Amino acid sequence: MQHRVRVAGVATVLIGLLCAGSPTAAAQSSAPPHESATTRSEAGIAGHPTADLKLTRTDILTRAQSWIDERVPYSQSRWHTNQFGRYRQDCSGYVSMAWGLKNVRWTGNIMEVATRISKSNLLPGDALWLHSSGTQHIALFVRWADSGKTKAVVREEYRTGTVASQRTWSASRTASFNAIRYNNVIEGDAKTCAVVNENHTSYPQLAEGAKGELVKAAQCLLAGAGFNTGTDGPSGTFDATTTSAVKQYQTKVGLTSDGTVDTHTWTALLSRGSTPTVQDGSTGSAVSRVQRSLNAATNAGLGVDGQFGPKTAAAVKSYQSSRDLGADGIVGPNTWAALQAGK
Repeated sequence: MQHRVRVAGVATVLIGLLCAGSPTAAAQSSAPPHESATTRSEAGIAGHPTADLKLTRTDILTRAQSWIDERVPYSQSRWHTNQFGRYRQDCSGYVSMAWGLKNVRWTGNIMEVATRISKSNLLPGDALWLHSSGTQHIALFVRWADSGKTKAVVREEYRTGTVASQRTWSASRTASFNAIRYNNVIEGDAKTCAVVNENHTSYPQLAEGAKGELVKAAQCLLAGAGFNTGTDGPSGTFDATTTSAVKQYQTKVGLTSDGTVDTHTWTALLSRGSTPTVQDGSTGSAVSRVQRSLNAATNAGLGVDGQFGPKTAAAVKSYQSSRDLGADGIVGPNTWAALQAGK
């Protein structure tokens, strides 16, 4: 999509957003292509996600490889359909496909589903992203090309006249980008987390020896946060490995490291992720995280439907009042910070 801007108060011109960048200096000197700023859902297309998927890193790379195998050409205006859904054929459309997003994102709002990380922590399936006045581009990280971890091997849709492919970036180009991680990536081999129910109206305390669906939910939340609870996915048994993961997570977020998933630990785990401002009328995964975390923090008993209505607003105000926050019913930076600290 293009944006209208007034020039010298007289004429109107159309400008695009750059999906720029070549691994080579020669290519960088030529005019880069334009990225679409469209955020669009293709729900209803066969195979297209009806919600943002939870995927392992292997899943992400497999999806990305499909466009390379199919030699999908870069285009800002064309859309490609395969078994994974229908996505725009530019850089952010490619990453949206690989990450299994319901809505086709662009570099200006991809951070609604991702979190910045250190480059030293990059893993396959993460991304390198830049959104500035001069360059807007995103590419999937595959591995490091050198032992010094300065040159990234990426998969990307780059520019008009090229197809989806795997390239090695120069050290200077790699250094100019930010490292980000998809919020729904499943660490390890916990593929079955995709079918585990994390939506509950209450979250009772769990400790070693506990069993059941809530233990599976806790294990998947811990795995999503990067803490190993077992190589075979969520077992539903709170064992020594799960206890160790809980203690490590608690230490990371500043909670008492006792290995028990109590109210504070549940609240922090369930609210983990991006922190967009949400309020009455908002919808989506961030609202669902608010509803889950309020159910843990205050026994709000909310239905987890991703719809920010009067009941959710009332629960937010109650939480804010009890934590000495401004009780305006809006989940902004301070409320998110309290939730993610397990308060």
